[in-house]
Amino acid sequence: MTVVLEPPLTRSGTWSPPDMPLPVPLLTGPRFVRGPRSSRWHRPRSGTVCAERVTYLLWCGQRSHRSEEGFATAEELPRGAALCGTCDGRAVGAGQDTWSIEGGPELLFTPNRLIPPARCPGSRTEWCTLLAWNVGTCLICGVTTPLRSSGGPYNSRWGMTNHPPGPALVPGCPFHAWRELELKDGHVRCGCGRPGTTQNDPEQPCTPTDVSGSSRTGADGG
Repeated sequence: MTVVLEPPLTRSGTWSPPDMPLPVPLLTGPRFVRGPRSSRWHRPRSGTVCAERVTYLLWCGQRSHRSEEGFATAEELPRGAALCGTCDGRAVGAGQDTWSIEGGPELLFTPNRLIPPARCPGSRTEWCTLLAWNVGTCLICGVTTPLRSSGGPYNSRWGMTNHPPGPALVPGCPFHAWRELELKDGHVRCGCGRPGTTQNDPEQPCTPTDVSGSSRTGADGG
């Protein structure tokens, strides 16, 4: 069983390298595809062939290439197989195929969530309270860690060593997580100025860490 594929519409313009053949759209394709590095099966939205290279654009926005070693297709999935929830929902909603049967594939979707990073954003910075000339308490997460030089002779820097975030990690911004932190007036907070939240309690306001690294200020600083 194959499915009818959508046209490979694009907004990238009409230019293409003069020595490269134009891709040809595929009218039909396999029901399910899986690349060699995929953690789950996907559904193809459209497909093209260019210089004998077949590429599928998946409903979730990724691409998969048939020429890759380990690429697989399937018309039916075994019970309990992992299937991309975004692909399945969009394919069914667009009328390309029917909904997965009850008790069949396990639908999976991994959205971006406010999950603390594996490495504290204070790593390799001087955002700390110095306890000695080479030891400090991180203003972002409260961990006491050594300070070291890094970067080599052309990009040298002095800061805390890489460390996982401690229990006092400042709550992440609901828009920028921990990517845009700044140190201002002795407080660590998101550069956008919005209050932060925690993953478990989205209503909890951000309470920035003060320069002592051992206490937190009130809502006027958040």
